[in-house]
Amino acid sequence: MVGRADKAVYVTLVFLFFGAFQSVAQIKITFPVSRLVVQRNNANQASVQIAGSYTQALDAIEARVVARTSGQGTTTAWTTLQSNPTNGQFNGTLTVRGGWYSVYVRGLSGGVVVATDSIDRFGVGEVFAIMGHSNAQGSGCTVNGVNMCPTLGGANDDRVTVVPVDNNGTVYQQQYLNTADTRYLPGMVFSQLQLNSGFSPFASVPWFWGRMGDALVQRLNVPVLMYNAGFGGTNMQQTYWAAYNIPFQHSFVRYDLRMPYANFRNLMNLYVPSTGIRAFLIQHGENDRDNPTDSTAKYYQRVIDKIRTEFGKPNLACIVALSSFVGARFDNVRSAQFQIINKPGNMAYQGPDLDNVNSSADRPDGIHFSPSGQTKVGDAWATAISDTYLSAISPYSAETEPITSIACATSNQLTLTQPNGYQYIWSTGSSSNSLTVGAGTYSARLLTAQNKVYFPPAVVVPANVRPATPTITTNTGTLSICTSTGLRLTSSYAGPNQWSTGVTSASIVVTSPGTYSVQAKNPVYGCLSNPLSQTIGLAAASLRLSMQTSRRVVAVNDTVSFWLSVQNNGSCDVGSFAIQNRLPPNVSFVSSTDNLSAANSVVNGSVGGLASGAFLTRRYIARLTAEGTYLSAADLSASINPLVGANPNNGTGNGEPDEAQVDLRTKNASSALYVSPNPNQGALPPVQSNQPATNPAKADLSLRMQLSSQVIAVGQTFSITLTVQNQGGLAATNVVLNNTLPTGLQFVSSTSGMTANGSVVSGTIGQIPVGQSTSVTFVVQVTATGAFTNRAQIFSADQSDPDSTPGNGYTNGEDDQASTALRTSI
Repeated sequence: MVGRADKAVYVTLVFLFFGAFQSVAQIKITFPVSRLVVQRNNANQASVQIAGSYTQALDAIEARVVARTSGQGTTTAWTTLQSNPTNGQFNGTLTVRGGWYSVYVRGLSGGVVVATDSIDRFGVGEVFAIMGHSNAQGSGCTVNGVNMCPTLGGANDDRVTVVPVDNNGTVYQQQYLNTADTRYLPGMVFSQLQLNSGFSPFASVPWFWGRMGDALVQRLNVPVLMYNAGFGGTNMQQTYWAAYNIPFQHSFVRYDLRMPYANFRNLMNLYVPSTGIRAFLIQHGENDRDNPTDSTAKYYQRVIDKIRTEFGKPNLACIVALSSFVGARFDNVRSAQFQIINKPGNMAYQGPDLDNVNSSADRPDGIHFSPSGQTKVGDAWATAISDTYLSAISPYSAETEPITSIACATSNQLTLTQPNGYQYIWSTGSSSNSLTVGAGTYSARLLTAQNKVYFPPAVVVPANVRPATPTITTNTGTLSICTSTGLRLTSSYAGPNQWSTGVTSASIVVTSPGTYSVQAKNPVYGCLSNPLSQTIGLAAASLRLSMQTSRRVVAVNDTVSFWLSVQNNGSCDVGSFAIQNRLPPNVSFVSSTDNLSAANSVVNGSVGGLASGAFLTRRYIARLTAEGTYLSAADLSASINPLVGANPNNGTGNGEPDEAQVDLRTKNASSALYVSPNPNQGALPPVQSNQPATNPAKADLSLRMQLSSQVIAVGQTFSITLTVQNQGGLAATNVVLNNTLPTGLQFVSSTSGMTANGSVVSGTIGQIPVGQSTSVTFVVQVTATGAFTNRAQIFSADQSDPDSTPGNGYTNGEDDQASTALRTSI
C-alpha cells in the first residue's frame, strides 16, 4: 500500500481572503482579489463581478481590463460599471474574454476622473479540482535511504495559480487537521504555484501539477487555477465510505472528519462558488488494486454522483486517469476506470494513461514518480485535457458574491450588515450578521446551511464618516429678517446639508421668524453631523403713525373723514401690524372703504406689511353727535416686528412714534371736551438715564455722525466725520467702523485711512482711551439727485459694550449707530 504523504502543505494561513489595507484610498477594488482566476465559458469569456468601496461622492464608476502581456488577453475599453453609486459600495459586471489581466476602476464626478484603483493580476481561464492519493497529492519515495522522488519545482508561468497554504503551520496542524472546518483554510488568497507555496486544501508540493499547468497555459493561452484534495495512502473505496458516511477504520485517515472526501467537499464549498469550475481530475487506482472491478467501478461512480448531487452541479465533468501501476498494471482497476469513462452520458473523460510511465527510472519504488516521471505525467495530463474535451464540457461559472449593507451608526462609525440566512465569520472574529465599526477594512465569510461559502467584497470604512457640525452665516450679517425677500442662511459645509425645513442645499431663505437647524450630511453614506440651531427673529421696524381730518370744524351731526397714516422710516420691510383708534364719546363710526371696521367704539384695521420707505393711509368716516371739542387718539395695537422706540398697545400718551392724535370741534363750541379712552396707559415711570454704570471691564462706545453740508449739488463733494466716544471703564482697541453709502453717493478719498468696498466705507481706530473720543473723516461725491440717509455703525471692537452690540445693523436704536439725512440742491 502506498505510504501516507507528508501531511498537507500551505503557505502562512490568511484567516480571511484579505489582509488589512495599509491606507484608505478614495476608491478601492475589493473584488476580485489579486490572482483570482474565474472559469470561462465555452465562448471564451466570463461575466466578471467587480466591486469595492469608495469614500467620496461619485457620479459613475467605470472599469476595464488590460492584458498584462500582449497576446495574453483582450483589453477592453472603459465601461460604465455603475451609475450614481450609493452608500459607499460599487458593484457591477464586466464581460471579459479569456486571458491574464490587470483590472482598473475609476470614479467620475462631473465627468472628471477623481479616483482610481487597480489590481495587478486577474484571470479568466480554466479551473480544476484534483482528487486522488499520494500520486495526486505529491510524495517522496525512499530507496536505499535516499529520496528518489523529490518534487519538481513550481510553475514557471505566472498564470498557473493556486490557493497557497502553510500546512505545517500551527493553525493548520492544530485546527484544520482536527476539525476539517473550512474556517481554518485560507479564503480568497491566490498565488503562483511555487515550490514552497502549498496547494489548498491538502497538498504541500507542486509535484507534477506545475509542469501540467505550464503546458496547459501555453497551449490554451489562458490562466489555470487548481485545487488539490489529494490524500496520500487512501483509495476510492475510502473516499466512497467518507462521502456516504459509512464508518471505517484507518491508521491515519480520520473517518470522524469524513476524510478523505472532506477535503474535496471543502474546496467545492469554499472556493468553487467564487471561481467556478471546468472539471475535476481523478487520479486514483494504485491503492484500489485489491478490490474487484465491479466494486471499484461502483466506488468511482458513487463518488462522482455524490459530488454532482451534493454541490448542485449535475453536469460537472470529470477526467479520470488510467492509473494502477504498482510494480505492474492491475487490469481489474483499469477495467473499472474504463467502465466509468465509457458509460454513456456519464460526462467522464479519459485522462492520461499513467501506467505507461513505469520504468524504474520514472518509478524508483515501483509506485511514485521521480522528477523524470513527474515530467512525463505532467505532460501527459496536459495532453489529456484536450481542446476537444474542453469544447465538449459545459463548465460552471463563478457565482455572484452578496453585497454588505451599510448604515450610519453613532459617533463616527458605520453598521455593516450581511444578508440574512447565513452563518457569519467576520475578520474581527464576530459571528453576528452586523458589525458597528470605525475606520478599517472589514471582510466576512457567509456560510449557507449546506456549508457553501460566499465572500462578500470587503468594505473599507474611512476615518471620517460623520461630518463636523457646520456653522450658519447670513447674507446680512445679522440674525433678523429685514426685508420681505427674507434672510438667507448658509451652512459652512460644502457637501449636502439637511435643514429642518427639508432643504438639502447649502443655503435656505427664511421669511418668517423661528428656529432653524442644519446638519452636514456625508455625501456617500448619508451620516449626519450634530445639528446646529439658530433662532431667527424679525428686524426692528421704525414705524411712525400720524392722524389728520378732512375738517377741523364740523357741524353737529355732520360727518368728517379721519386718515390714519403709517410711514416705514426704517431700512427694513415690516411684517403685519394693526392700527386702533378708540373713538371719543359722541363720535359715531359711519363707514370705511379702506378695510377699517368698528366695534364697541374702537376703529380697527390690519396691514399685511409695509416696505422700507413706504407710506400708507387708511380712511374712515365718522359723525360728531354733540357740541364740544374732540381729541381722538390712535396707536399701533400690534406688530409682528419689534418697533424702534415704541411698544404697541401700551396707550396713547407715551410720546412714542406709534402714537398719534388729532383735535377738532363743532361749529357751536361748548366747554365740553371729549377725549379718546386710554385704558392701556399705565402710570408713566420716572425718567431714568439709559446710560449704564461704568464697568471697568468694558468699553462703552457711542457713535456720532457729522456732515460738512446737508444740501449738496450733484457732482459736488462733501465730508462725513464719524466720532466714537468711549464712556466705559476700559480703553477700546481695534474699533472697526462701517458706513453704508446710499445709492447716489460715491466714496472719493480719506485722510483717516478709510477704504471702500462697494458701498461700504470701512476704517479702524487703533485705540480710544477712557473718557476720550476719536474721529475719522472721508470725502464722498453726490452722483444723483434725491434725498438720502447715510448710516454708520461700529462693526467690531476688541472689548464688549454694555449697551450695544457691534455689527448688528444700522436701525436698532443703539448708541453705536448713527444716521443723517441730506438732499441735493435744486
